[in-house]
Amino acid sequence: MTLLRISHPEKEGVYQGSKWLKFQVLCQRDEIERLFARLKPFFIFPLTGIVDGNPISEENFLIEYESWIAGLKEGRVPEDRALKKILAAAFTQDLEALWLQKVPGTGYLVKMAQPTLLLQAHSFSYSEMDGVFRPMSMGLQSIFWGLQFSFPTIYQDAKTMELKEVERIKLFEEVRLWVREETRATPFVVGEKRINSSIRLGKGCFSWIGKHPQLGKQGISIHGC
Repeated sequence: MTLLRISHPEKEGVYQGSKWLKFQVLCQRDEIERLFARLKPFFIFPLTGIVDGNPISEENFLIEYESWIAGLKEGRVPEDRALKKILAAAFTQDLEALWLQKVPGTGYLVKMAQPTLLLQAHSFSYSEMDGVFRPMSMGLQSIFWGLQFSFPTIYQDAKTMELKEVERIKLFEEVRLWVREETRATPFVVGEKRINSSIRLGKGCFSWIGKHPQLGKQGISIHGC
């Protein structure tokens, strides 16, 4: 028995979102816990891989995320196989926003039907050529930096194919307020140059962020840390 309806693409169509509003944040478990308290009641559903169709519990999500942060504090970067456990997930208060596509003999794929809050594991890169930090970058030089929260401003109706503007939902507005209250724009330092980035850092992370193993290797530090 699943909370989401089981359906198929012929009936549901293909949902697409665009012009995403995004926040990239590295924070601690207690800061995520305070976000979850603001979002309740809500569900977390994985969007990668074949799953059993059930939501991820808040506690299991927090335990997994906490292991990532504990590793950073000890100078270790989360391995890809660890990140894949919650590599991408949908946060929703409306179960109609998602549906399940059955994969015979194995499980389900979780599909989106309506705009909802999307969460992804996040890494960024720094370009020495133009002095820019680029979120959601993958590769050997990428630096793990927590999570990205995103929400579309325009979407294509899965059934009518009509383009529509998205009404803001409580989940995204709460994330926006949480980001403002619990995090700061990260004051990166490269060489002797300070570069303020839109990439955020939880206020509780400034005491230990200097231990992040990937920053030092690329000559990047955090101002005041």
